Amino acid sequence: MGEGLDRHAWGQVVMVGRSVFSRTVLLILFAGAVLLLGLVLISLRFAYDAREHSQQALEASRLNARALLLYNLVQDAETSQRGYLLAGEKKYLSPFKRAEVLVQLQFLSITGDMLKVGISGTTVDRLKLLIEVKFKEMKNTITLKTAGRDAEALAVVQADTGKLAMDEIHQIMTRIDAVTGNIGFQRRRALSNATEWLMYTIAGGAVLLVALVGGAIWVIFNYTVQLEEARRALADQNETLEVRIGQRTRHLERANRELQSYAYIVGHDLRAPLVNIMGFTSELERASAIFADFVKRPEGERDALIEKQACEAADVDIPEALGFIRSSMKRMDDLINEILRLARAGSRQLVAERLSLADVLSETIANLQHRLDETNASVDVAPDLPHISSDRLALQQIFGNLLDNAVKYAHAPRAPVIRVTGTIAGDQVVIEVSDNGRGIAQRDMERIFELFRRSGPQDRPGEGIGLAHVRALVRRLGGDVVVKSTLGEGTTFVVSLATDLRFVKERGEQ
Repeated sequence: MGEGLDRHAWGQVVMVGRSVFSRTVLLILFAGAVLLLGLVLISLRFAYDAREHSQQALEASRLNARALLLYNLVQDAETSQRGYLLAGEKKYLSPFKRAEVLVQLQFLSITGDMLKVGISGTTVDRLKLLIEVKFKEMKNTITLKTAGRDAEALAVVQADTGKLAMDEIHQIMTRIDAVTGNIGFQRRRALSNATEWLMYTIAGGAVLLVALVGGAIWVIFNYTVQLEEARRALADQNETLEVRIGQRTRHLERANRELQSYAYIVGHDLRAPLVNIMGFTSELERASAIFADFVKRPEGERDALIEKQACEAADVDIPEALGFIRSSMKRMDDLINEILRLARAGSRQLVAERLSLADVLSETIANLQHRLDETNASVDVAPDLPHISSDRLALQQIFGNLLDNAVKYAHAPRAPVIRVTGTIAGDQVVIEVSDNGRGIAQRDMERIFELFRRSGPQDRPGEGIGLAHVRALVRRLGGDVVVKSTLGEGTTFVVSLATDLRFVKERGEQ
């Protein structure tokens, strides 16, 4: 009976100990939850402040850029006016007419923002009046020049009304630049402070998490048996897990290498047109200075050499520089649009559905039929292509790019012949797209999959993004793409895809 009482007492002690432990753990967890909630709320506050400061700095920067655009439009109009006064050809008036329309719209678009950042209404009204005065002076000289009253037009220019207006416009623009620059500086400093406090808060949260982990260790200690069972269950899956981790690690390493490569390529390709713009901007400034010197000289001081230099600047140097600047800007715009297109495709949600690869290729070939007919190309699709569960649009884009490349890079004079075959290999389907085109050099086998990179003579239209897009899509579909080729004989793209995209998405979520 005494042993029974001892056991009963021990049981009571154990129960009391467990009860006390449970209450203690609950109290610690409750206190930790309250502290974590407080830290989260504080962090959200600092994050909100950081976002607001960042937004205000960005708005100030944008206002500065738009004000600069307004000033540039006025300058363009003035340059156009001077070109017309000098040459008397109406083609020089195109920039003036365009600027005359855009200046009003641009001024209206920044009026409210100027008032927001502290530019007084008086200054805004003064800027509007000066622009009107400047355009009135320019239109007056153009009208006189058109009527053949050159001397009167020159007299208007020499009256310096337009010059004084332009000088004061420049002063106001400088003031706007100073105001927006100061706002940007203040907002960036406030953003830095908010970020610093956010870091302190996160550090405090980390300390709290360490304390909570210490409390969790006690819970883990009391459930050792359950953990041992879990350990044995995990040991059974350990080998598979290591394989998955290795695959994900290799995938991340490959993605990191590609990201670094893309960053270098994009930076290099975007810098080239920017260098052209900077160079020809200097040329434009030089030519404008020659022309401005000519215009400012009294008529009696203009000798034949000065007049020839001014005419050459207006007729040749300035249009040539503007042409190169315009083409470089278009190149930059095209590159950026292609990058955005690739980014949008990479973020699209994939939808798995049961598909026949033969049907997908038939739809893709039908969309390219006009190109195929133009080049007398033929496409032979194997009848035994397998069925897979994948994303229809992504597959159409992949095969559309590969078939289009096969037609685009045909080896003249023979007509393009394209063959598509496919087999199942485990949980992958392997599709080969072969052609009899001009082939790819060995050194370019991997380069063609890089952004904005192409192989061989650059005698076909394109930005060099198609195959980069193909590889990105194929990898999202759980596979990869490689190329085999012989110069002058043809090329084969080997595309491997997961037979069931749902399993790929589940692994990604895990």
